[in-house]
Amino acid sequence: MENWKMMVAVFAGSIFLVVLMAIGLSKISSNGTGTIKVTTEELISGARWVKTTGEPKVTVVGFSDIQCPACKAAEPIATELRKTDGVRFVYRHFPLTTIHKNAWKGARALEAARLMDKGWEMVALMFEKQEEWANEGNPDELFIGYAKSLSLDENEFGKKMMSDETDKAVGEDSSLGSRLQLSGTPTFFVNGEQVGSPYILDKVKSLLSN
Repeated sequence: MENWKMMVAVFAGSIFLVVLMAIGLSKISSNGTGTIKVTTEELISGARWVKTTGEPKVTVVGFSDIQCPACKAAEPIATELRKTDGVRFVYRHFPLTTIHKNAWKGARALEAARLMDKGWEMVALMFEKQEEWANEGNPDELFIGYAKSLSLDENEFGKKMMSDETDKAVGEDSSLGSRLQLSGTPTFFVNGEQVGSPYILDKVKSLLSN
């Protein structure tokens, strides 16, 4: 009986995720652009995660949920963009807490690592280990373990993770995403224009070549 209930819950959750993805994709046109347009200045104002390679000609802003499987799938694209000459890449948190119970905590762990100069490494590691921590009742000890594996001081990391500073950082990014009425993650903007994940590399290359 318990196994049957679990199967029903997993099935219902899967249907909900598919519906969310469908809603998000419905806002992306056949040429890969979306309905949301905003100034680059608004998107990058107060940004804490900025990676620039060379002289920036294109600005890419990605809203991500570290517990989101689709964000994990899109991370190789984000990684390539961060390495592309002429691209300024901005990472912003948008934890979908209604469906990902550890997303906010995960974002705070990322912020703690960023404050200790290991932010991007922590992003890669937490996506890699996503299945391990996503459904934990309290994933804090796992996050501290990840920090230790990155040679960060455990006590300092723990204090920063639970600080008002990390909570504020996640909250400000999340509030921006809400104001933009984002429907899900990942959501990318290229020079202020929403672009679907499958199209973003071509869009950026086109802009860089002009």
